[in-house]
Amino acid sequence: MKKIILMTVAALALIATQAFAIPNLQLYIPGATYIGETWVTSSSQFELWVIGNGKFQPIEDVFLAAAYVTGETGTIAITPVGGSTPLALSLSGGDGTVPLLGDGSGLAPHDPWGAGTSWFSYFLGDFTSDADMISDYTEGTSDTGTGQINKYNVDITGYASGLHFDAYDHIETKNHTRYIFAPFSHDGESTGGESTTPVPEPGTVMLLGAGFLSLAIYTKRRQRG
Repeated sequence: MKKIILMTVAALALIATQAFAIPNLQLYIPGATYIGETWVTSSSQFELWVIGNGKFQPIEDVFLAAAYVTGETGTIAITPVGGSTPLALSLSGGDGTVPLLGDGSGLAPHDPWGAGTSWFSYFLGDFTSDADMISDYTEGTSDTGTGQINKYNVDITGYASGLHFDAYDHIETKNHTRYIFAPFSHDGESTGGESTTPVPEPGTVMLLGAGFLSLAIYTKRRQRG
């Protein structure tokens, strides 16, 4: 009996862990490369998913922010998949500012936000459905659940350095408002046409160089022998 109870507790703990492992909000770009905790595409035309975890819904007044290098210009069309009307621009901010959550606090600082960055944001509305199968959209994870996926076709011209996307706002739990945003590990980004091939870290390059050098010395010694 004790063994059954322990197994039941372990199973419930596993389910709870998986449910909470999926973020409240996250972004995903199909076909993109996961680099530096962000889904990155080199294309200026792509599909962007904004995903709300049904475990925490409703998620209210959700916004999508697009950060760009201050001084660069262009156009951004973000259109719901299956629709024909792009989202209207809701808010914008100048150099070094960040979007404000509903309680007046700023979006948590992370790259590329800060000096040299400006932004636009688009109102997506409330996430209230749990009809879609969702997962933790990062590499090496297998957690699944249900929630709401809003899919958008993004078309960018200009903005040579690309755009960085974040989603944010709040959920209501037991008469308490909690302000949230997509974790840094679940953002989306377009590089403005630059390659998305990961660049090896300097330490990795040095190790590879040392390995090749050792191999060359070993081969030369064998030839002499």
